[in-house]
Amino acid sequence: MSSLLDSINSPQDLRRLTVPQLESLADEVRRLIVEVVSNTGGHLSSNLGVVELTIALHYCFDFLKDRLVWDVSHQCYAHKILTGRREAFHTLRQAGGLSGFTNTGESPYDLFNFGHTGTSVSAALGLACALRRGSAKGEDGPRVVAVIGDGAIASGMPFEAMNHAGEAGADLMVVLNDNKMSISRSVGALARYLDKVRSSRPYLGMKHELRELLGKWPPALEGVEDIVHRVREGIQSALTPGGLFAELGFHYFGPIDGNSVEELVSSLRHLRPIRGPVLLHVLTEKGRGFTPASADPVRFHSSGRFEMRDGMVIVREAPKASGQPAESARTYGEIVGETLAELASTDSRIVAITAAMPQGTGLSAFADRFPDRFYDVGICEQHGVGLAGGLSAGGLRPVLCVYSTFLQRAFDQLFHDIALQAAPVLFCIDRAGLVGNDGPTHHGCHDVALFRSLPGFVVMAPRDGEELAAMIRAALKAGRPCAIRYPKEDVPSPDAASGGEVAIGKAQVLRTGSEAAIVAYGSSVRRAMEAARLLDEGDGLSITVVDARFAKPLDEEAILSVVAGHRAVVLAEEHAPAGGFASAVLELLAERGVGAAHVSRAGLPDRFVNHASRDEQLASLQLDGPGLAERIRLMLRGTPGRADRR
Repeated sequence: MSSLLDSINSPQDLRRLTVPQLESLADEVRRLIVEVVSNTGGHLSSNLGVVELTIALHYCFDFLKDRLVWDVSHQCYAHKILTGRREAFHTLRQAGGLSGFTNTGESPYDLFNFGHTGTSVSAALGLACALRRGSAKGEDGPRVVAVIGDGAIASGMPFEAMNHAGEAGADLMVVLNDNKMSISRSVGALARYLDKVRSSRPYLGMKHELRELLGKWPPALEGVEDIVHRVREGIQSALTPGGLFAELGFHYFGPIDGNSVEELVSSLRHLRPIRGPVLLHVLTEKGRGFTPASADPVRFHSSGRFEMRDGMVIVREAPKASGQPAESARTYGEIVGETLAELASTDSRIVAITAAMPQGTGLSAFADRFPDRFYDVGICEQHGVGLAGGLSAGGLRPVLCVYSTFLQRAFDQLFHDIALQAAPVLFCIDRAGLVGNDGPTHHGCHDVALFRSLPGFVVMAPRDGEELAAMIRAALKAGRPCAIRYPKEDVPSPDAASGGEVAIGKAQVLRTGSEAAIVAYGSSVRRAMEAARLLDEGDGLSITVVDARFAKPLDEEAILSVVAGHRAVVLAEEHAPAGGFASAVLELLAERGVGAAHVSRAGLPDRFVNHASRDEQLASLQLDGPGLAERIRLMLRGTPGRADRR
C-alpha cells in the first residue's frame, strides 16, 4: 500500500494534496510519531494533538516567506517531519540526531532555539515589526504566526506581548492551541474563562448574525452618538466569545475544531488576508490517536521509551547510570514530596508551591493530602516566588518546587521578594545539572550562581535521598532563605555514611587518602566515589573524597585542609564555570592567599551542551567516574585534563 507520507519531503509537496488526503496524511504522521517516540522517548501527547494544525499551517502558508514561531516548541515533531526531516526523525533526541525542539541549525523552517514557555508572541511580534519595516507601504508582506498553548498564554509574557501587539497593529496571527492543559491540567481564572469560551458558539459563525443585529439598531439621535456607539460595543463584547482578546486589540475567531484539517484550512484561508493582530482559537485533543496518551496525557507529556504488549504500555528500562546502583528507581522529587508531607503533618505552617508541574516535581501526593496547603500557580514562576514571599510574611513556611531552568525566569523576585526581605523560603530545585535528551534549553546550569550572588541564602546539594531529606529538615529550621538542588536521575542507594542530621555549612569526608582529593558537590559525589575506587583498584592511588554539601556557606576549614594536604585536588560539580561551587572554592583560596596551582575544576564547559543521554553527556565532559579518575591521573602527571583544555 502506498504511503502519502513517503511523498512528502517539503511543505511544497504537501500543497499538492487534497484536503481529504491531508486527513489521511495526519494519521500517517501520527503513527510515525508514536513509533519513533516509543524508541527514543519524547514529548508524545502534545505532539499527537497538533498534527492536523501543523499540516494546515504548512498547507496555507509558505513559511520560507511567512514566519512560524512555536511556543516552547516541544510540539514540533510533525513540523519536523513535514519540513524535510522525515528520514532523520528516528534520531530524535539522540546524540548527534534531531533536537526535540526547534533548532536553527537543522532547518530554515526553525527560527529559534526555543524550549521555554511564553516567548513566542513576543518573538513573533518582533519579527512582524521587522518585516513591516522592510516592506513597501501597502505591500501584502509576509505573515507571522505564533502557536501558543492555553497553559502558556497565562504565563505573563504573552499578555505583555499581546498588549503591545494591539497597540502596534502589527500583522500577527496568534494560534491559541487549547487542549485544557499545560503539562498538567491548566489552572487559574484564565483557564476558567477559556472553559466558557469553549462552550460558546464559534465566532466565525456568529459574525454575520451580530452584524445584522447591530445594523438594526435605530439611528442615533443628535447628541447621543457616543452613547449608542458604546452600547453597540458592549453588545458585541457580551455576545462575542473571546471578548478579552478583542479588548487587547485582536480580531478573535473561534473556537474551532483543531483536529479537523478541513475546518482549519477553511479558517486559515479566511484569516490570512486580514491585517493587524488576529487570534485563532483552536480546540485540540492532547494525545489524540493513541489511546494510552489520550487517556493519560500527563504521563505521556514527556514519555520514556515504551512498547505495546497485548494492548498494554510496557515501559522499557533505561540503562542504569554509572556509579552506585539506583534506589528502586525513586526520584529526588518523590523524596521531596514524601519528606514535605511527613513534616507538614506536624507543622501546619508548611505549604508547597509549584508552577504547573505537580507530578514532575513530586508534589502530587502532598497536594492530595493537603489540598488547602498546596498552590499550583500555573506557568508563572515569577508569581510563584512572589507568592512564596507573601506567604512567609504571613508566618508560613513556603517550599517552592521548580525545575532549575524555569526558575531562571524569576531572578528579580529571588532578589527583591526573597533575599532583600530575608524571607524564610525553601527552594527545591529539580533537574539541576545536565538533563539528557531535552538538551540546552532544559539543562540546569546556572542556579548556584544565581543563589550565591544573593546575600543571606544557604545553597546546598545532596548526594543521595537521605541527605536530601536531612537538608529539607535543616532548611525549614534555618529561618532564612535556602536552596537545595538535585539532578534528573534516580536516587542512589545510601552509603555507609548516609543518615543523620546536616549542619549548615559543614561538609562530610567520605573517604580519606593521601595522594589526591576530589571535593564534590551534589550529584558529582557518587561519581567521585567511583573514581576513587577505580584509582585505588587500578592504579594503587589513595584518594580522599569530600561531600561538600554546601556552596554557600562553604565549610572553609575542611576545604582548606584538603587543599593543603594533597598534591592534586579536583573540584567536581554539574554547573557552568562562572559562579558555581568551584568558583566559590577558588574565591576562598584567593582571599586566603592559598596557592591553587594544584587545584582543578571539573564541571560544565562555557558552552551549551547538546542533547544526548545524561550518561553520554557526563562521559563526554569527563564528569563520570572514569572521567574524574582520568583527570586525577593527568594532574598527578602534571598534565591538564582533556575537558580543561576546551
